[in-house]
Amino acid sequence: AKTTLSLAQSLYERHKALTYPRTDSRALPEDYLPVAKDTFNMLADSGMKHLAPHALTALNNGYIKPSKRIFDNAKVSDHGHSFKTEGKVLVKPGWLAIYGKEAADEVSDAKEGDKGQNLVAVAPGEQVGVSEVESKPLKTRPPARYSEATLLGAMEGAGKMVDDDELREAMQEKGLGTPATRAAIIEGLINEKYILRDGREMIPTAKAFQLMTLLRGLGVEELSKPELTGEWEYKLSQMEHGKLSREDFMQQIADMTEHIVKKAKEYDRDTIPGDYATLSTPCPNCGGIVKENYRRYACVGKDAASDDTAAAGCGFSFGKTPAGRTFEQAEVEQFLRDKKIGPLEGFRSKAGWPFTSEIALKYNEEEKNWKLEFDFGNDKNAEETGEIVDFTGSESLGACPKCGGAVHEHGSNYVCEKAVPTAVQPTPTCNFKSGKIVLQQVVEREQIAKLLSTGKTDLLEKFVSNRTRRAFKAFLSWNAEEDKVVFEFEPRTSKFPPRKTPAKYAAGAKTAAGKTTGKAAAKTKAPAKKVAPKTKAAAKSPRKAAVGNLTPSADLAAVIGTDKVARTEVVKKLWDYIKAQGLQDPTNKRAINADAKLKPVFGKDQISMFELAGLIGKHLS
Repeated sequence: AKTTLSLAQSLYERHKALTYPRTDSRALPEDYLPVAKDTFNMLADSGMKHLAPHALTALNNGYIKPSKRIFDNAKVSDHGHSFKTEGKVLVKPGWLAIYGKEAADEVSDAKEGDKGQNLVAVAPGEQVGVSEVESKPLKTRPPARYSEATLLGAMEGAGKMVDDDELREAMQEKGLGTPATRAAIIEGLINEKYILRDGREMIPTAKAFQLMTLLRGLGVEELSKPELTGEWEYKLSQMEHGKLSREDFMQQIADMTEHIVKKAKEYDRDTIPGDYATLSTPCPNCGGIVKENYRRYACVGKDAASDDTAAAGCGFSFGKTPAGRTFEQAEVEQFLRDKKIGPLEGFRSKAGWPFTSEIALKYNEEEKNWKLEFDFGNDKNAEETGEIVDFTGSESLGACPKCGGAVHEHGSNYVCEKAVPTAVQPTPTCNFKSGKIVLQQVVEREQIAKLLSTGKTDLLEKFVSNRTRRAFKAFLSWNAEEDKVVFEFEPRTSKFPPRKTPAKYAAGAKTAAGKTTGKAAAKTKAPAKKVAPKTKAAAKSPRKAAVGNLTPSADLAAVIGTDKVARTEVVKKLWDYIKAQGLQDPTNKRAINADAKLKPVFGKDQISMFELAGLIGKHLS
């Protein structure tokens, strides 16, 4: 792309053969017709054999003529400055009165900028004066992701994305798919993991990007463009008007299909053409060159050619998209150099849950090579393994709030020096530990240091609830009573201002209030009447405990016993058993692994904790 732009710039500046290339405009101004003719005359007289004959043909045949496809002021991006002011004034509140909305003329204390303000009166021909210019350092935002509704709308109006006027007109009332098939197309993309539904957003996956790379590499990119549908609709329209025979149309379809099938048969994941990188960091296994290919980063040996992505190296390789997250080139370089990186955000589990993790290169003794592994910091602690930890040279982040010892960064956690075996103290006496990643929020060293010194971090904004999957903001703070790090939330403030009372209702409200006050006073002065005691007891009797009247099945009884039980008691006993046996998946606490006793109850090797309640009902009678 850089080479193309430099060539275009040279043609513009030096040879005067192109218009300004650094623009995205696809049209010329309507007054450029003489300029275009002068350019063609210059090319016709230039003596350049590869251009002069074509320029002369265009001039002789009158090809340079006014055409909206080329000369169109509406499509040119440069125009004069236009200013527009819009505003809405509520004239009649209607049902909005329930929510405290008022007509503009009823708001007596409206200020400049309020929605109840009228637009500034402007006289015809009035000039705009600049009173102040302010520079704000803002950032551009990417376009919002498609929702299912907006994606359906984009499919319906796909013809707008086609540049060719004839193809766009052919697709004007068609779009991609039909009203009956568009929803099924989207569901198919979700089921095949090309799109991920995250709340209302539709997120393209790494698999979708790989497919686009594959289509470009195989030379069948037309399958990804709406122009293909537009071309077919255009040809169907020609058939309708007798300008194209059915046989010719079907032959064109057959030829295109044959071409695509031929290209697909040539598919080889390691030789798909593409703009792939050659890494500067050598292979950690043999010191060879590491190159990117269609699916992986792989060692190609020390003597591989610069364009050879399929050379046989030492066998070292790792995927470009672990857990659905695509590596950036700078990340790959750091990963190979340091043999670890992270924590990184954007990973997805097989169930579609987002997670944050470190990844590491670890040597596999059996394969005699390095392998990519996720590092969640859930390894057995040093106390169990007996491994001595050495904090020599490690900078302390602060004093432990429990025992006063120094807190250091250790693996995927921040730990007290007395919470792990060290040469000075082989037996741990403290248990302070806080993760580097808490609910997908990366806790930086500066934040844990602030927690240790002040008792609280700054407001962190990227926590994600395990239950609702929604992001939330919170502080991390030390709770001395609970003896642990806890969440602390901002005080909640109402999103809505106090409701204003319209002036015409104020007097009536005061009168009504006066009457009410008078009545209340009268009631206060009146002697209290004695009420005869009721025969039934006024106090509610305490709720009876759940009666154990449910019989567990033989499979369930093998876990909780054969006695009759209440449903709540079954849930408690099962969870006690699951925790005692350590059956929660270490990488996903929502998943429960079945042992020999639980497998007949679950019916499979692993379930989600949300399935547990439903399964219990099948084993109680």
